[in-house]
Amino acid sequence: MSDAGLTPSPPAPPPSGAAPSAASPPSGAAPSAASPPSGAAPGRPGSGVPATAPADEPRLLYLHVIVAALLGGFAVLGWFALYEWLNKKLWDNGFVSAHHWMFPVVCLPLSLAVGLLVKYWRAPSNLDGSMLDSLTGDVSRLQWKNLPVTVVQSLVSLFSGAVLGPEGAIGTISSKIAAFYCDLFRIPARHRPKLVFTSVSSAYNGLLESPVFTAVLGTEVSPDKAAWLATLPATLIGGGIGYGIFLLVGSSGFANFLHLPPVQHYVALDIVYVVLLALVGIVLAVLTGLFMRVAAGLFGRFRERVVTRALLAGVVFSVVGYFAPLVMFSGESQSKTLIANAASYGVALLGLIAVAKLALLAVGFKSGFLGGPTFPLIFASTAVALALNIVFPGIPITILVAGIMASAVYVVFRTPLMVVLLTGFMLDATPDLTALIVLSVATAMIVAPQLQKLIAARLARRQATPQKTTPQSPT
Repeated sequence: MSDAGLTPSPPAPPPSGAAPSAASPPSGAAPSAASPPSGAAPGRPGSGVPATAPADEPRLLYLHVIVAALLGGFAVLGWFALYEWLNKKLWDNGFVSAHHWMFPVVCLPLSLAVGLLVKYWRAPSNLDGSMLDSLTGDVSRLQWKNLPVTVVQSLVSLFSGAVLGPEGAIGTISSKIAAFYCDLFRIPARHRPKLVFTSVSSAYNGLLESPVFTAVLGTEVSPDKAAWLATLPATLIGGGIGYGIFLLVGSSGFANFLHLPPVQHYVALDIVYVVLLALVGIVLAVLTGLFMRVAAGLFGRFRERVVTRALLAGVVFSVVGYFAPLVMFSGESQSKTLIANAASYGVALLGLIAVAKLALLAVGFKSGFLGGPTFPLIFASTAVALALNIVFPGIPITILVAGIMASAVYVVFRTPLMVVLLTGFMLDATPDLTALIVLSVATAMIVAPQLQKLIAARLARRQATPQKTTPQSPT
């Protein structure tokens, strides 16, 4: 499957200078708010490692689990605080906001740094694989020694203007912290998955303000249910600890981050609206997949020249940032700007903004940068929902965003329960709105596979059709 789940594309060889992980996926596997970068994610606990019986567990194992959860949660909390502080210093200041010519001044050097980090320091990137490929890695052999360069790469990628979310680096950072802990205390390989998943769960669940997020995600993507059940207690412990860490320090995380007005009254017609909105979300996911294929083809020509590839992406970010800074970066704060000024943009411009965001997401993914796709997808879904709200003001904007966002994110990740959970807490959903979110995801689950078959059949027919050649006249 492609990055957006609807357009198949062949896998590409790993980039020159990219570090192969200990797991089967390449080091550049594309991450997301729900898919940590290569070798990091909680999808296949103990791949190749038999599930451990309770009697075989050391007496202090869960003490190590608690410590690893605390380390992962506080480390990611510190990383996120540093990211927000640096972002305000670099981009959210009056001088840069008033002088768009600063985009190339900042974007190009940082893009160069991304290329150099990948080429010479084997920094991870999003270059290869689908958005969930990295969820099947063997965490028992996870390496932590490139943790510093991973932290630097994550920050440089995000500050370069790339359209990627901060969630992409969280899994890698927290999992490698756990790997370091395991090496430090010589934790046996068969027990390491528990510490890795508790650390990752602490990081994600704290930032997303959901104590069960990672447990739900792992349940959906794990191919080995017995191994997953063996690590589930540690994952639940880590999730609860991470949630508590962010709660105690007063971090807002990403719960209800769009701050849309609550829906006062639901009507039966909302069911019809949500089904139609789910189709719109599928279209956005198809566009994402198509842009990924195009970007992979363009940047794939520079596979051995990783620095050139990153600089070309930096040129794209610089030009777009100069003329349209709203569509740059992950889309967190930009989504709120979009909501506040939707009427002034108009229907056509809002649609163009959504398409541009998805295209730039593909550029960031396929040029060697590190980050996640979740917030750019939410931004694009919000832009389309705002355009529809101008045309159909009677439909509440919250329902419009929920219907499109849930469908689009599902088609990309193919994890229905995680998407329901993610959409619900990001919109502060009531039970009624949650029911509509479930309906949107269910619609996408039914329609998307049929559309995928149609696309695959059409591509197959196109490849099987012989190319017509024009006979040359004799000279």
